[in-house]
Amino acid sequence: MVSHRTAEDVLTRDGLFGDSTAIGARNLARYRLGLSLLGARDPRHADVLHMLSLEPDDRIVPALSDPVLRNAFEDDVACLESGVFAASALGSHLAQGAWPLPSDGSGPCESLMLTRDRPWPRTGAGWVWTGLREPTSRPALAERLRELCRNSFEPGGPSEPFDATQEMVEALRQGGDLLTSLLPQIGPSVLRHISLIGFSDGESSDGPLQSLSGGDPLPSAILMSPGRLRDPWTTAETLLHEGAHLKLFDVLRSCALVEDGTAEVPIPWRQSSWTFIRVLAALHFYAHMMVFQAAAREAAPDLVARYGPPPADDVIDEPTPGSRAAELGSHGTVLERLVYLAEQALCADHGHVTPEGRRFVHWLLDAVEHCEPRARSLIQMPRPVTVGQSGESSSTEGSFVRTEPVLVRELPALRQLLVLMPDRARFHWLDAHTWTVYALCERVPLASLVEGYRRTVRGPLGEDCARRTTLECLDLLLAAGLVTRVDGPGALGDTP
Repeated sequence: MVSHRTAEDVLTRDGLFGDSTAIGARNLARYRLGLSLLGARDPRHADVLHMLSLEPDDRIVPALSDPVLRNAFEDDVACLESGVFAASALGSHLAQGAWPLPSDGSGPCESLMLTRDRPWPRTGAGWVWTGLREPTSRPALAERLRELCRNSFEPGGPSEPFDATQEMVEALRQGGDLLTSLLPQIGPSVLRHISLIGFSDGESSDGPLQSLSGGDPLPSAILMSPGRLRDPWTTAETLLHEGAHLKLFDVLRSCALVEDGTAEVPIPWRQSSWTFIRVLAALHFYAHMMVFQAAAREAAPDLVARYGPPPADDVIDEPTPGSRAAELGSHGTVLERLVYLAEQALCADHGHVTPEGRRFVHWLLDAVEHCEPRARSLIQMPRPVTVGQSGESSSTEGSFVRTEPVLVRELPALRQLLVLMPDRARFHWLDAHTWTVYALCERVPLASLVEGYRRTVRGPLGEDCARRTTLECLDLLLAAGLVTRVDGPGALGDTP
């Protein structure tokens, strides 16, 4: 049976990709653990980084979603991973005025605005660019915010968003209200990932700016043309579009969807090619958009009376002039684009999408088939690859011990353990099974690991199944360097 409500449920319940509460909890754990490592690596800013790490959740979240502080944190992590870390950019911003955090619950950048306007305060902490207060008490923070905004536009474009009027804020509020009324699960789920909303008439690579999400260069932020406020349906669609992208940026902090970040795919409705991660991001949006359109077609009379009639058809933005789709008149609907992108992601010849990435694609298809039963059948699925049965893992001899030192943070509600190796600055997310095996690695042989795993897992579990699962988890831990084999082949100290 066709049901956009069922599709909406699928898109918001998945623990890894859809549940915003779980996504937020993982990001918060990553943030706190990262602060501990940054404080250990940067003695100059250790105290202020430590103080931030001790803040309660309702105080640290505004800092986590602040565009400047989040950008600095991600830059710090990237420098640690690449081995070029010298000093914490986050610690520097905190020391130059971002600390202490504002006492009213706002984020540091939000506190710089002329007026404080949150269009959906019961749903999320999103705030509107209403203009910077001058003279500001935090000049370094204000200048960095300007710089991040400036870098979001094409060269020669505006230096920052222009100040929103109260009429614009009200139009934004109406769009958010429509989105959450139309999609009561998806709406709040995407809006909670939006921090800054700014308006601009800048240029993008595909022409005049319609809307964009900042990603790493301008975290937790979206910019849109004031033209997107022309009616509540357009505004709601824009918030869904860019909010879904920001939600996926947060998802990607705890999972890897692609293996090759440079490989590209031709896009018929654009003149440029896209990387696989952009393909998956677009597919993620189009799946949400298909549910939005299905819900719009069945909008309740009171919604239509309040916000006006929804768009008459499912045609979306026009293909770029000169593109193949523009010449052929193709790929002008959500369904056509979704089918094309899913085919590219699932095509066995590419081999650039991880197993987790393929599960991500199938999760989206599972959702949209409740709105459009034809979707999956239109996709030219690759033939399954038959893999010969391989021999048992080579990790069967010797004893196994956890690598030290590590920083860990438990997420019991999510049945996950976050492990950070300070010397490599790499975050590792262990599910319940891998966490169990990891905890058992106390210089013990494989037989003890298997038996310990069987005792820990509830319910009857055969020896073959326990051994197979333990080996799979052990291989992951060894590959990540979280566990070391000793007293056996390949142990530390052996001659290669």
